[in-house]
Amino acid sequence: MCCSQRRQTFPLVLSLLLLATAPPDPRFGVVESPEAPERAAELGIAWTRVRFAWNEIQPNSPEDWNPPWPAERLEAERQAGREIAALVIGTPVWARADPQIPGVPRGLYEEESRPENLWAAFLRRMAATYPYIRTWIIWNEPDIWDPAYPGYTWGGTEADFVRLLRVAYRTLKGLNRQNRVLLGAFTYWWDAAYGRRPYFERFLEALDRDPEAFRHNRYFDGLCVNLYFNPDSLYDLIRWHRNRMRMRGFDKPIWLTETNAAPSEDPTWPVPHAMFRVSMEEQAAFIGQALALALAAGVERLAIYKLIDNAGDRLANPEPFGLVREDGSPRPAFQAYRVAIQVLAGFRRARLVRRDLVTVVEVQKPNARVWIAWSRTPLSQTVILERRGRLQSAVDGMGNAASVESAASYYRVKLPGALCQQPMGTHCMIGGMPVYILESTTHSIRETR
Repeated sequence: MCCSQRRQTFPLVLSLLLLATAPPDPRFGVVESPEAPERAAELGIAWTRVRFAWNEIQPNSPEDWNPPWPAERLEAERQAGREIAALVIGTPVWARADPQIPGVPRGLYEEESRPENLWAAFLRRMAATYPYIRTWIIWNEPDIWDPAYPGYTWGGTEADFVRLLRVAYRTLKGLNRQNRVLLGAFTYWWDAAYGRRPYFERFLEALDRDPEAFRHNRYFDGLCVNLYFNPDSLYDLIRWHRNRMRMRGFDKPIWLTETNAAPSEDPTWPVPHAMFRVSMEEQAAFIGQALALALAAGVERLAIYKLIDNAGDRLANPEPFGLVREDGSPRPAFQAYRVAIQVLAGFRRARLVRRDLVTVVEVQKPNARVWIAWSRTPLSQTVILERRGRLQSAVDGMGNAASVESAASYYRVKLPGALCQQPMGTHCMIGGMPVYILESTTHSIRETR
């Protein structure tokens, strides 16, 4: 065999300290970084979603004003260079059109400039209070339809929700054209699990009936989705949402504003009757898989829900979603996210290459490329990856050195099997720990469609 074809096996360690000096990639974020700003800085995230609940800010009357975050905390986020995206949700009972129906504000169908439109008045005050916020997410998970569920916040019709978005868009854009208004995230599964038509489809139909929607950019600059536990569903459902828009002749950016696979087996917070069995190692593996597939599906930005557990989470969720425990100690997923951000920062595009016994995603960067691969079964798998440049590093999802056999035209990588505590048909819900292969190229990689 010619020397150019001689194969070598060698571990290469990713220089995390070198990568950490780069400016944060604006596309990676977490939910509510003001709760643990020092941990957010360690991760290197560039944006955060912060919740502003109207029913908590003005619980009893329009004279109330109880900001949910101390001003110095939000100012610290700004000084740290983290962009704040405001999630606005929750109509107080006094402001409801019908006290028995959550969400729909009184005066919603009045013109935005009229004082009777309480929703517009609240948004104007919010924008005046936080003039540095330029991204506004309008509501969250209006497709939750069960009044007994703690996350039930919207009882209006799809037409009412279109009107809610319309008022928000026209009000916030009227104050500053630089304001970005995002359609609040849908879960998809609240309808799918019960055989109901997805809320997003019903929303789009209601939007089509608004004669002014087209003239006003359909009242939103981008769409949010919240998707959990199954990395494959992230890819499929992000594309599903995009296809639904394209079927109606338009396309907008998609933000994955919540994702995670909360562990059921953390000794500090065991979950004996969890919907899905997830170990802390599987949660860490999920992070790299979710990022790879979300980028391949074309998301513009993404965030992990959430940065750190707090006391109220035990009342709201059976599982712990924090990358960091309430006592400040990180779960393995924290390191997994840190590694993923550092490896993927600066990406230009990504594509899903294969999804069978293994998943392979190719991420293109300026003069570089990253292969991300993992086994989808309990068995270890060997994958052959095309080589186009010089191998820089090979690490697993936790940043540990991985071995790769390198030849002139390919890499041979052995992928660890999945723990597979939650099988899904012929594969595992969460695959094995992913492996990142980072190579430099002497020229920009041709875009692959």
